[in-house]
Amino acid sequence: MEEDQMEDAQIASKKLEILRRAYDSFYDGGFHATGIDAVMADTGISKRTLYKYFNSKEDLIEAVLGYYQTRISEDLFQAVKVVGGDPRDQILTFFDIREQLITSRPLRGCLGIKASQEYIGKHEGIAASGQAIAEFVEGNFVRLCREAGFEKAETLGKEITILFQGAILLAQVYGSPSPLETAKAAAIALMNNADPKRQRTAS
Repeated sequence: MEEDQMEDAQIASKKLEILRRAYDSFYDGGFHATGIDAVMADTGISKRTLYKYFNSKEDLIEAVLGYYQTRISEDLFQAVKVVGGDPRDQILTFFDIREQLITSRPLRGCLGIKASQEYIGKHEGIAASGQAIAEFVEGNFVRLCREAGFEKAETLGKEITILFQGAILLAQVYGSPSPLETAKAAAIALMNNADPKRQRTAS
């Protein structure tokens, strides 16, 4: 029993090692442009070992997208919860924290969007995984808008999502986090327009 648990732990550790390496490689180099040889370069992990855990490059990419969603949850959503505040403050904190993340890695946009762009019409599973990440982000904005008491919470949440995701794409193009500041100000304007009695200002 104990030996089985140790073996399971070793398998999980090796899979996580491969995932982390593939995550960085695909994020920085793109999915199609980055081959398995490039992913595993200088790791000491052979292709044969990789294919013990993932049946194909496409399976690895889907697993990487799942890993990315977990990272989003930890680095972004959990970080927002730690900062706290009322739901409106939390919405704006998303922009602040994402700006900090982009400042540290300016060329990294949304990996889910990148996957959808590269694989839509080419691989249903990968494109769906990318879409699921976008829906995950949108769902959280909609939830916060509902908690804030906005009358048209779903519409407002979707509008804020467009600002947020669009700013991330522009930040990647510009190599600068400045679009997040503009998008945050636009999100404040949207919320003020949705509830004029509770005005916010950019900080």
